[in-house]
Amino acid sequence: MEHKKFVEKYKNGEIEVSVSKGNSLTLTSRGYLPKQYLWVYNIWSLVWFISIPVGIILLFINFGIGILVLFFISFLLHKAITKSVTEFVLEHALKDENFYKFTIQNNTLIIRETKSKINSKSLL
Repeated sequence: MEHKKFVEKYKNGEIEVSVSKGNSLTLTSRGYLPKQYLWVYNIWSLVWFISIPVGIILLFINFGIGILVLFFISFLLHKAITKSVTEFVLEHALKDENFYKFTIQNNTLIIRETKSKINSKSLL
């Protein structure tokens, strides 16, 4: 599918787009996305990485807060980072034709036609 058609169909809701989480993380960490996305990814990844030892230290100081930081905040941060990266890839694919083609070849973007709506007049 051509890029213009992809953008048009996406905006009209005629297609569903799935984004591979693993491939998105790889593309982002290797610098295939613009710097603005890379900075956001790096900063939040650093916060997530730091939250793990902080949680372990807090386990010895205050067990409840340590568990909260270690399991809930660290876990939720990781999920949020992964979701954001997939959104970054889709957003950039909508803007950049070459990146769109690369993600299609790389199996990062998977496009499916949405189920067509049944015309109520055809049932009569």
